[in-house]
Amino acid sequence: SIVCVVSSRGCPASAMGGLFSSSGEASRQPRPPGRAEIGRAGWRYVHTLAAQHPEKPGPQEEVDALMWLRSFVHLYPCQLCSKEFIEVCADLPPRLSSRDEYSMWWCEAHNRVRGDLSQALRRCELKDLLEAGRSGQSLDELRGPPKSEAASAAGKAQAAPTSQVAEGCAACSEGRR
Repeated sequence: SIVCVVSSRGCPASAMGGLFSSSGEASRQPRPPGRAEIGRAGWRYVHTLAAQHPEKPGPQEEVDALMWLRSFVHLYPCQLCSKEFIEVCADLPPRLSSRDEYSMWWCEAHNRVRGDLSQALRRCELKDLLEAGRSGQSLDELRGPPKSEAASAAGKAQAAPTSQVAEGCAACSEGRR
């Protein structure tokens, strides 16, 4: 019902993603996702979104995409990450004029963030970006991580427990900047 869209009243728990019981009380979740998990999901989402962007958007579609981007960045759960991504957008303004441009912009922006975090950069090849985005995969899932990063990740996995390796993004960690 339309009430379900704007309110949790009268909605089955599943209609609100399991966040609310039918009485409106928060249901217990095992734990909220960590920053790294949110980051990976966020990047997957924006790359998938870019692959679905209109080939030749009209003026209103470009405005809609820009307004969505502003909302996404301002509502992102990591405030430091959000602030720093606003700086990325100031230096590298979003290119919304076509699917190809938008997909390439997201890859370049992602590489900018990766560089700021001292992570390996990815090659921005349009064919791969669109293929990965259309299939809901990351570039690493499509073609594997860079060899140097795969070797480094294997070494880290042996050196530290899995829970420590998967901790939050470097930009949000204490002591950073």
